[in-house]
Amino acid sequence: MKKIEMQKEIAMKQKTIGTIAGIVLAILSMAVLALPLFSQKGFNMDENELVLSYKRANPLYLDGEKQFSKGNLDKAEKKLLEALALMPEHADASYVLAQVQLKRKDFPKALALIIDAEKHYASISRFRTFTHQQYLDRLRQQRQNLEDMKNQILANLSRTSKSESSAATREIDQNILVINSRLSTPIPPTYEIPADYYYIHGNALFQLGRRADAEVQYREAIRVDPTHGNAYNNLALVLFSLGRFQEALDCLQRAEAAGVKINPDFKRDLEAKIPK
Repeated sequence: MKKIEMQKEIAMKQKTIGTIAGIVLAILSMAVLALPLFSQKGFNMDENELVLSYKRANPLYLDGEKQFSKGNLDKAEKKLLEALALMPEHADASYVLAQVQLKRKDFPKALALIIDAEKHYASISRFRTFTHQQYLDRLRQQRQNLEDMKNQILANLSRTSKSESSAATREIDQNILVINSRLSTPIPPTYEIPADYYYIHGNALFQLGRRADAEVQYREAIRVDPTHGNAYNNLALVLFSLGRFQEALDCLQRAEAAGVKINPDFKRDLEAKIPK
């Protein structure tokens, strides 16, 4: 009788173990990768609407950016305009669309778009950073939950072989590694307009013949990113057109040092303008 009771007890434990492991594996199959990136907590009503608009518009923006990188200007423009229709404040969509218009040589439209992108970048950056912080907080909480779950499994199996829980605990350990990897990603920088925005702004102004204004934008790009070789290269062109040859050569040399393939004819012409 005792033997039968012991067999029943062992079977009950194995069933419990299997159930726990099964539940853990089912939860883990969707837990870590299903974390939402955006949460509305902490925003007022208008900002909540902005977050929701961003979630709807961003896939269209990403598609438009992809089409632009492939040189499909018509498809890129269509997707980017759809994104902006859902969210006119989508700074990155305006930024890429400005580049589309530069390619089409519609410089006034490109200028208007990049100005609009700069105008909205700070506000978009604010909620993007805030929601990213919430995302990291949720990752930390989920890691703690996983660690608690693992400890509970091990505690329940303290009187039996731990090999029976190995699949579940290994899965937990793998998901904790995924979370740790994601937590190592820094919070994106806030509010600072990217150097490339200023660079595209400068390009639009340069094409419109507004050399002095273009210089301001290229210098802003360099301030944000001192290694921006293309900004140095185009600033050299601006300074050359303004008759500031030594400054232009200095910028061209910086562009070359940054890895930009410069125009050798332009470099020779520039060097010829500078007294030996």
